[in-house]
Order: sequence, then structure tokens, then C-alpha cells
Amino acid sequence: MAKYKFRFQSILSVKEIMEKKIQEEISVINMEIENWKKKLLVLSEEKAKVINKISEGSAKVSEYQSMKMYVSHIENKIDQANKETANCIKRRELKQKELIEKKKEIKSFETLKENDYQNYLTEERKNELKMLNEVALRNFNGEPS
Repeated sequence: MAKYKFRFQSILSVKEIMEKKIQEEISVINMEIENWKKKLLVLSEEKAKVINKISEGSAKVSEYQSMKMYVSHIENKIDQANKETANCIKRRELKQKELIEKKKEIKSFETLKENDYQNYLTEERKNELKMLNEVALRNFNGEPS
């Protein structure tokens, strides 16, 4: 019995490699999102501390102005971090769509492979039966094998 070889195996392998690459890219993006969320948390905590100092009212006018400018600076950083987080989420969504497409392509090739393998087995059985019938006919007619 000859060994089965799927004619599109190299294409299937490449698609599987591409799927893994996309999964890795999604993981990297997820880490970026987590990092931005951590930065947002730190910035929010820092902003809350400064606002608490301002609300205590024990600061001089110059310190008050400096704290207000610092709060404004923190708010700008928070806005930037929110934009970066949203950008990462959009990139992740695009990669997830790409991953779904790759999975569909791989699934179609795997289905094709399974069908091709079943056809291969059917042909092998037919050839084996044909060979057995020939041997049986030779034996029936008294011919040596």
C-alpha cells in the first residue's frame, strides 16, 4: 500500500504558520492593552492625589497654579493613553477578523484533505480487491501465482 500524500500539504502548512503568527500578534496587542490600562490606572491615581492636595486648601497660590497645570498635564496623558488603548483594541479586532479568515481557510483545506484521504482509501481498497480477484482467478484456473 502506497503512502498517502496530500497534494496541498505545503499550502496547509503555510496557512497554519500564518495562523500562529496572527495569534502571536494578538497576544502582543493584548499585552500592549494591559500596559496602557496599567498606565491609565497610575495616572488616574496620581491625578486623584493631586486633586486631594488641591482640595485641602493648604497650598499657596503658586503651588495651586502648579498643581492645576500638573493636573492638566496628567489629563493630557490620560487622553493620550485612552487613544492608544482604543487604537490597540481596533488593531486587535482587525487581527481577530484576520484570524477567523485563516481558520476558515485552514478548515476548508482540512476538509479537502479528509475527503481526499477517503478517496485515496477507497481507491486503495478497489486496487486491493482487483488484485485479490486476479489471484483468485489464477488459482481457480490452475495457473501459478
